[in-house]
Amino acid sequence: MLRVEHLEQFYGESHILRDLNLDAGRNACTCIMGRNGVGKTTLLKCLMGLLPPRSGSVFFDGEDITRLSPGDRARLGFGYVPQGRQIFPLLTVRENLELGLAARRDASGRIPDFIFDFFPALADMANRLGGDLSGGQQQQLAIGRALAIGPRLMLLDEPAEGIQPNIVNEIAKTIRRMCGEMDITVVLVEQKIPFARAIADRYVIMERGHAVRDGSMAGLDGATIRSFLTV
Repeated sequence: MLRVEHLEQFYGESHILRDLNLDAGRNACTCIMGRNGVGKTTLLKCLMGLLPPRSGSVFFDGEDITRLSPGDRARLGFGYVPQGRQIFPLLTVRENLELGLAARRDASGRIPDFIFDFFPALADMANRLGGDLSGGQQQQLAIGRALAIGPRLMLLDEPAEGIQPNIVNEIAKTIRRMCGEMDITVVLVEQKIPFARAIADRYVIMERGHAVRDGSMAGLDGATIRSFLTV
C-alpha cells in the first residue's frame, strides 16, 4: 500500500533521514518506533508531503507520489494527525470536523455518522469551541477531522501522548477499527510500548535516520527494546 525507497531528508546541514526504506501493508497498522530525535516525525511529514525529500521516492498503491502536494495527497485519501493535535480552538467541534470534508473524494458535505459512533463525546460537544475541550477530547477531534476526509491511509503522530487513560483506550479501539472495519492503512509513530502492542501489526524501529529493525509486533522482544527503545 505504502512504500518508501531510499528517503533522504535534511534540516539545514543536519542529516535527518538516511537511505530510509519502509513498507506499510494494506489495512494494517505499522508502528514507527525509536528514541527521541531519530527522525520519526520528519518521516511522517515527508509522507504527508509537508517536507519534500532531498532524494528518494514515496509510492502509494503503486503510484509515485513523491512530488505531490499535501492537498493532492489528502485528495488521494491521506489523513494526518500531527503531534500536538493542531485543532482550531476558535472553531466549534462541528466546524473542525467539517474542514475535513473538502478533501473527500465523494464530495460529501456531511460529517460521517461513524465519527460520532467512535467518539460519542464529540456529538455531545458539537457546538463547543475546540479550545474548550480537554486534551484527550481535542485528540479525538483531531482524529475525527482526519477521518472525515474518508481516508485510505492514516498517519498518526503519538496519539496517546499526554492523554488520560480512558481516552487512550478509546483511541486504541478506534485505530483497530480503522484497520479491521474500514480498510484503512495506519502508520503510527508511538513511544509507549504497551499502547503500540495493543494496536500495531508490525513495527519499524528507527535509529539515526535509518530503519534498523522491523517485524511483527508480536515478535518485538526484550533485547530489541533494550537496544533501541529504552533511554
